[in-house]
Amino acid sequence: MTDTTELDKIVAVSNTGPLVSAFQCGRIDLLKRYFSLLYITTSEVQELDGHGWLDEITQLIGEGFVVVAELTDSEKKQAETVAKRIARSHKNTRSDWRDDLAEAEAIILMQNRPDLNVALILLDEKAARQVAGEMGLKMTGFPGILGRAGLDGILTKDDIRHLLKTCQQQGTYYGDKLIETLVENYGR
Repeated sequence: MTDTTELDKIVAVSNTGPLVSAFQCGRIDLLKRYFSLLYITTSEVQELDGHGWLDEITQLIGEGFVVVAELTDSEKKQAETVAKRIARSHKNTRSDWRDDLAEAEAIILMQNRPDLNVALILLDEKAARQVAGEMGLKMTGFPGILGRAGLDGILTKDDIRHLLKTCQQQGTYYGDKLIETLVENYGR
């Protein structure tokens, strides 16, 4: 197992979903293993609070691992446009574009702030991933982080399956096909 100090950690913008999944299965340590810093927006703090994870995100903010970035008025307007684009995606299961605003704000934060030195965005929601990909943004999601940990020998096939099933049981939608594909391709 590689010591975390040997890794070249990167800076990322995270949407709510990957953080919720890490909290659900108790593996925030994997985020800390691969990332030196995560940026989130204020709307994501509100979403995390709504999901019951305010204490956990507040702790990560206090540790300096998570930084809350406030969008400018111009960026908020851009995020509305992106949220409407996400809502129009055939992969979207939501009916109101406002439900996609947190994902859109994360996308705009990554796109508009080169000074933050963000390497990628953490997104799990399919429609948001589609739009972020169309915008040329580099991304991964919580399953991708588990896959990386599997390749690094940190997690076994059974670990990956168990962690994603734990998230699934707590309400996060990870399809069985996705889980088994990850297990077969990235677990050891």
